[in-house]
Amino acid sequence: MFDTPAKRVREDVARAKRALAKGEVVSSVEHFSNAVREMMGSQIFGREKFEVEVHAQEYLKDFNRHPDIKKFFADKNIHVTPYVKFTRGEERALLEAIEKILGEMNEGKQQADQAAEVKKERRKEELLEKGQYYLDKKEFPKGKSILRGVAEEFGHEDGVRTDIGRRLLKAGLYFEAGEVLEEAIGQNSRDSHALAFAVQAYKNAREYPKMEKMYKIALKSFGSHPKTLLHMAEMYLDWRKYDEAYDFAKQAFDGDTSLTEAQEIIDTCGKRIFKH
Repeated sequence: MFDTPAKRVREDVARAKRALAKGEVVSSVEHFSNAVREMMGSQIFGREKFEVEVHAQEYLKDFNRHPDIKKFFADKNIHVTPYVKFTRGEERALLEAIEKILGEMNEGKQQADQAAEVKKERRKEELLEKGQYYLDKKEFPKGKSILRGVAEEFGHEDGVRTDIGRRLLKAGLYFEAGEVLEEAIGQNSRDSHALAFAVQAYKNAREYPKMEKMYKIALKSFGSHPKTLLHMAEMYLDWRKYDEAYDFAKQAFDGDTSLTEAQEIIDTCGKRIFKH
């Protein structure tokens, strides 16, 4: 079947009806607005014109009865129905009425969305404060439970898991901090704060394999900075992996000869490695 103006109008009205039935009122009004605009801008005559007008009338019947529409107008202290009606030949008046409603609905939706976002942000901050309160009181099970809940509910937001990990690290909960911080790094491997906190958490927990994993992610994400290589050399020295400590200290010193700590590790490990 060829695409005709009448067919496009019928399709838009059908979309408007489906959206209205699903309670998607704004979307429904948008589709109907498109239909009316098509009716105005196209040459539709005879039986086809009659049919599209019938479709429009049927939609408006459902529209005027819809609970959300009734509430919309009741909030404006309008109770006389039909709220919107269509008179043949007055498509422009109908379009103006529909677009006015659409504009007000969009504005109301934007305000509602903003209010919901403020409420959500307030809830997040209150939960973070509550979790911190219990950490400060050394009631760690309560504090961890609340903060884990925040991570589950808001963890998709940038920086939330890093913040929670920082709080757990400061409270001395190193394993728990590392776990949350690894989740943050999984979301964004270039989160330098999460990487630094995770390294510190696993260093305090003496979890060298996990600490090594964090450093390798840092190297991949940020490159072989001499200071990073030095810190890795220090880690391997503490881990008693003298060959690795020597190699990384040498790389660090080659990259920055002012790193006297690197030279000291080279000397210390060199004595062990090359003593024979």
